[in-house]
Amino acid sequence: MEESHIDKRLVVTAAVDVIAGNVDLLSEILLRLPARSLIKFSLVCKLWFSIINSMQFRVSHCRALAFSSAPTPSGIYFYNCLTNLQKVESLPLTYNVTSLPPLQFLEVAANIGDGIKVTQSCNGLLMCVISTKTEVSELKLGIVYNPAKNEYHKLPNPYVMYYEVVYGYSLIFDPSEPPYYKALCIKRLGTTFKGHFFGTSDYEVSVYVPGNKSWRSCCRFSPPYGMRFDSGVFWNGGIHWIGEYSSVYFDAKSEEVVVKNMPPRPQGYCSEKIRYFGEWGGHLHLIQVQSLYAKKFNVLELDKDTWKWSVKYRVHLARLISAFPEIVQQTAYGTQYAFSILSVIRGENEEDSVLLLTIPGKVVAYNLVLKTAKVVRELPGEIGETLRFNPVSAYQYAESLVPVKDWTIRQK
Repeated sequence: MEESHIDKRLVVTAAVDVIAGNVDLLSEILLRLPARSLIKFSLVCKLWFSIINSMQFRVSHCRALAFSSAPTPSGIYFYNCLTNLQKVESLPLTYNVTSLPPLQFLEVAANIGDGIKVTQSCNGLLMCVISTKTEVSELKLGIVYNPAKNEYHKLPNPYVMYYEVVYGYSLIFDPSEPPYYKALCIKRLGTTFKGHFFGTSDYEVSVYVPGNKSWRSCCRFSPPYGMRFDSGVFWNGGIHWIGEYSSVYFDAKSEEVVVKNMPPRPQGYCSEKIRYFGEWGGHLHLIQVQSLYAKKFNVLELDKDTWKWSVKYRVHLARLISAFPEIVQQTAYGTQYAFSILSVIRGENEEDSVLLLTIPGKVVAYNLVLKTAKVVRELPGEIGETLRFNPVSAYQYAESLVPVKDWTIRQK
């Protein structure tokens, strides 16, 4: 019996030795593992490190994602809109992740220009924007950042003329359409006369692909009134931007811009009614409110086939406010409820879906079905005298090996 066990161990040991000594076979096995595991395994030995961090392997792993679903977020980075000091916070969302990688590049770049800000996340990559005010205008430069690998790529300068106005950058990375990501730049066209800028009604979308040295002018359009292009959301094969009255959709394949109608605005005196806009698990959500002091609202979802918005959840935060009375704030505008919506998180089961929001000193998960709430993190920072709300203030984190620089693979 003992000899039988010894023989089996010898066979297993021999098989391990064969795999360990065969780089091609080892690479094929590693390609089938998720990025989260590969990042850890790259520390096993020098051979594994060299394989996993090679451009060939990383691009191959990216292509392999085409046969699987989009990476599941391990957590979120977010800004607490309720506090005076705006810095990036993080929150793990899965049981096997205890912390998210620090955004080291943002810490280094914090003193460049007038600061740097995360504006979008897309399947493991972050879009960041550095702003610098000049005598003429505000210059904005885009940076693509992979926090899992702590790698960044500064996008080319999109300004052809110094008087052009860049309104935002967006990022498209679809695992089902490898191998590379696309960056978008949205700017307003115009001309100058005697040193003064005169903007036209035309906006331009330019596209950048890794390996190129400049932006490619893609299409022009006239945006509806009240549009915002600083924080796009990738969903259903394209980028979505929203305004109070309309939305704009950029199709990644056709590279065309389509204007869509927003759902009817809730009645009320509040001019800015959008409190949340974001995607989770293939679902695009929107939350509109009647007023700044609203505690009752609907969570809307956009249908992929009909492109119509419908009510997915009805929310009344009376119980939450009763459990956390610090939400009630007296401001110059009267009584307001201090909560900022970070994300609508859809669970595998409907009763696991939650509304993730910040309240004074805490991050709370409010169950959209069971109507219960629990504190998931303590949050430092003093509440500002004027409450601010941003419809996009949270950015998903998912481990990814996606290279952010030149994807060119040199042939041996």
